[in-house]
Amino acid sequence: MKRRSKPAALAALSLAALLGAAPASATEFELSGFGSIVAGRSFGACTPDNVLASAFNGSCTRFVVDWGHGGVYRNNVSFRPESRVGVQGTARFNPQLSATVQVVGRLVDAPFAQVEWAYVTWSPTPEWTFQAGRKRVPLFFYSDFQDVGYAYPWIRVPPDVYGWDVVNYNGANATWSKTLGGWSLRSSVFGGAETSRRNGYSRIFYDEAKDVKWPRIAGADLEFARDWFTGRVVYMRSGYEQVDRTTGTPDVQPSGATSGRHQAYGGSVNIDHGNFIARSEYSVFDRSRYAYKATSWFVSAGWRFGNLTPMLTVSNYSETTRFPDAYAISRWSSLGASLRYDFGRSSAFKVQVDRLRDRGATPFMGSATLLSASYDFVF
Repeated sequence: MKRRSKPAALAALSLAALLGAAPASATEFELSGFGSIVAGRSFGACTPDNVLASAFNGSCTRFVVDWGHGGVYRNNVSFRPESRVGVQGTARFNPQLSATVQVVGRLVDAPFAQVEWAYVTWSPTPEWTFQAGRKRVPLFFYSDFQDVGYAYPWIRVPPDVYGWDVVNYNGANATWSKTLGGWSLRSSVFGGAETSRRNGYSRIFYDEAKDVKWPRIAGADLEFARDWFTGRVVYMRSGYEQVDRTTGTPDVQPSGATSGRHQAYGGSVNIDHGNFIARSEYSVFDRSRYAYKATSWFVSAGWRFGNLTPMLTVSNYSETTRFPDAYAISRWSSLGASLRYDFGRSSAFKVQVDRLRDRGATPFMGSATLLSASYDFVF
């Protein structure tokens, strides 16, 4: 996931190589991009905190919006936690074979950029697709286009559900698609591994740089859609280890182990019926053998009034642990209201207010309100 050891110029070389090779060997080349300019600030009473890294404990309030990349708002206006821009290139060598590279730059990582996608696609039949390379871990409904703010109605996908310490993986997947009895079905299996260096998620909790390893990633998902209804279920498992980057020493987990195995599973239900839209997702992330088990969900509904789309979102995150003497569980709930205005087919302006209530015995973020605005675009 995190590639902070590569400067933006080096990360972009992969895309440049694809651009240079495309005219000589490809029958078709596609270039596209996206971006989000996002500003926000948290408000609320000062809350003592001993859980987050010292960089965040100095603020009266804090609001985590991007767990995977360490995006946190505090009580001052900032563009840094979520603003980003991405460029994607796809070279199609023939109707069955293509190669894709996507590079994303984020202010929270500046001056570095990341190669989010770099994979080859082979589609031998209309029903089957095989991909190998670097992709997003498909844990959630919006995983593949989570960075594309224009693709969803809110400023951000609900962070109470979205966001763990690994976002991408290197490996392969096989996807089967079919239409049966009026239902559109798509199912995939995937596997691989990832080492996230200078992990952004860990940067929220630790002053020291950490490397997070997910070996032996394996999972499957199924998406089914008909008319105005779309549903999805997913299951994934992998190994887990967090290592201090300076010393190379694995961190000891609350169970006393230095590594282990975790699993995640969940589902989503989405409705687009006329002007009415609804989004929902449920997720369980289980590290209970050596740390904790997290359950999260969100429900969101809105109505399209021409170019305007207001949404109301309720979400929740809660943990349980088998090691209460070594791990302080976190629990919170959120209520959000957002308004999107579409300028056309390529850009949108959004404003959003989120209220988080921290219900943990030991405050994690502390109760806070977040006010944010964004301009999202695609090209």
